[in-house]
Amino acid sequence: MRSTLVALLCGAATASNHTLRAGTAAAAPIVIQGNMLFNAGTGERFFAKGIAYNPRNGNVGQVLGEKKPECKAGTPKFPPLAYYGDPSADEMADQFTEYLPLIKNLGANTIRLYNIDPEKSHRKFMEKAASLGIYVLVPLTRGDWGFLPALPSPQCYHADLPDYGHVGLNLLTSAKLIVDQFSQYANTLMFVVGNEIELLDKEGMAAYPCVKALTRDIKRYQKEKGYRTVPLIYSDKDQGNKDRVNIANYLTCALESPDDAVDAFGLNAYSWCDPAYDSFRFSPYKSIADDFTSFSKPFMFTEFGCNIGAWQWSCPAYKGGRTWPQVGVMMDEMSDLVSGAVAFEFSMENNEFGLVLTPGFLQGQNEIRFTDSYYALQKEFKGHTAKGFAQPTRSAPSQCISKEMANEMQQRHHVSQISDWSRLPSTPVMPETVLP
Repeated sequence: MRSTLVALLCGAATASNHTLRAGTAAAAPIVIQGNMLFNAGTGERFFAKGIAYNPRNGNVGQVLGEKKPECKAGTPKFPPLAYYGDPSADEMADQFTEYLPLIKNLGANTIRLYNIDPEKSHRKFMEKAASLGIYVLVPLTRGDWGFLPALPSPQCYHADLPDYGHVGLNLLTSAKLIVDQFSQYANTLMFVVGNEIELLDKEGMAAYPCVKALTRDIKRYQKEKGYRTVPLIYSDKDQGNKDRVNIANYLTCALESPDDAVDAFGLNAYSWCDPAYDSFRFSPYKSIADDFTSFSKPFMFTEFGCNIGAWQWSCPAYKGGRTWPQVGVMMDEMSDLVSGAVAFEFSMENNEFGLVLTPGFLQGQNEIRFTDSYYALQKEFKGHTAKGFAQPTRSAPSQCISKEMANEMQQRHHVSQISDWSRLPSTPVMPETVLP
C-alpha cells in the first residue's frame, strides 16, 4: 500500500514539463491526497508547522506598546520596508539569511509570506528555505497593485477603478507573474488566492465568487503553461459556527467546473485565548472540529495565536506571553482534520504578536532577543508530531451551498448589494501586451 501511494504521489508531483529547483529530498514537493498532505518523495504524511514571516523594520522614532516612555523604538539593523514591501526578495538576502535559521530552530517547516513583488527575483529566499527543509505559502494577491477588492461580484473582478484600471486584469496579470516565478520551486507549498476578504470591508461577503474566478483562471493557466500544479488555498477570517464551513464548502466545491474549486481551506483563528481549558472538549477548537467533521479537503490554521487575556504581555520586557497549548491538540485530537498551522508571527511589530525582537526594535537593543513565547512554541513544535496516516481519512467532494444560504449570509453581514454566488465573473480579456 505504501509503495503504491508513493508512486501516485511522485506522479502527481512530476506532472509538468518544467524542471523543479530546490528538489532535494528535504524539499520534495508536497501533494494532496484526499484531505491530507503527503511528501511526494517519501510518501509520508506532511504537517505544516508554520510561522508568518513579514518583518517591516518600521518602528524608527515611535513609542511602542502602551506609549510607555521606556519603550522607544531603536534604529533597525535592516532597512525599513513599506507596508506592502517584499521581505523575501533577493535584495533582502542579508536579513532573511540571518532569520530563516531561527525559524528552522523553532521546529518549523513552513513559512507564510504576505507580500510578493513579482518583478523581483526570490531565488535566494526559496533556495535558502529549501536548504533548511522549509516550505513556503506564497500569496497571489497583493495590497498595492494586483489586489482583490472587497466589492460585490462581479465588480470585484470587472470594475475599472480611477487611477488604477481594471481590477481583474491587474490581479490576473500579477498573479500569473507570481505563478511563473514560484512554480519552479519544489518547496512552494501552496499559492494563497486570497486572505480575509470579508475583513477588508463589509462588502467582502459579496466578493467570494471572485475568489473562485481567480482560482479558475490560475488553474487553467497552470495547465496551459504545463507547470507543476501547486495547490491553491484560501485563508479566511474565522467567521464562527456554520458561516466558516459554509464558506469553506463554497470555495472548495466545483461550481461551474473543477477548476473553480480551491484545493485547501485555511482559517485564521484567534479564539483560543485561555490556557486554562481542561480539555479539547471544552476548548473553542471543538466547535471548529465539529463544523468540519465531514470536510474533504486539506484544512489548515493559516494563522493562530491569540495574545490577549492571560497571554497579554507588555513592552519592553515582553515576559510570559503565549504558551501554545493548542499545538498538541491540532496534532492529536484534530489530526484527522488539520494539515498544518501557522503561528503569527516571527518578528515583533507594533501589533505585538512577534516571537523575536529583531535588532534595533527597541532603543539600545542591538541583538536579536528571543521571547518566552518563542521558546514555548519551540517546545510545542518539537514535542509533537501529527499522527501518521497511510491514506487520507476523507475523500467525498465538497457540496456547493444553496443560493438561498449564500443570500442569507450576505444579508446578515449587511452588504449593500447581494451578489449571486451561483455565477462566477468571466475571465478578463487580456491584451497581448500585458500577458506574462
